[in-house]
Amino acid sequence: MGEKMKINGIWKVEMLGPYGWEPVATAFLEDGKYKSASENHFTIGSYEVSANRIEISVTAVQHGKTRTVFGKKKTEMALTFDGDIKREKIKGHVRENKTPHQIAFQMTRLADLS
Repeated sequence: MGEKMKINGIWKVEMLGPYGWEPVATAFLEDGKYKSASENHFTIGSYEVSANRIEISVTAVQHGKTRTVFGKKKTEMALTFDGDIKREKIKGHVRENKTPHQIAFQMTRLADLS
C-alpha cells in the first residue's frame, strides 16, 4: 500500500490561460472544506477524495474587477474541479456547472495548516 496523500493544507491554485499557467488563488483545504481567495474573488465549498482523485464543489464570488470566465462575466458561479492527486500536486479540469466548457487547473501544496 502507498502512503496516504495529505490533503489538509495550503495550496497555490493556477489555471491554464492563453499565456501559460496563471496563479489565481491561495486555497485552504481542511477536513472536506475548501476555501480560497485572491484580491478579486473568494471561493467556498467542499471536497471529496477517493484513492488518488479529488472532486471539489464550490461557489466562486467575484468582487472588484470582474473577469470573463467560461465566456461570461458573472459575479457568482458554481464550479466543479476534478483532479488527480500526485504527491504535492493536483492536476485536472474545472468547469462551470451545467456547461461543457472546462479549463485546466493545477494546485501545488505550499504548507500544512498548523
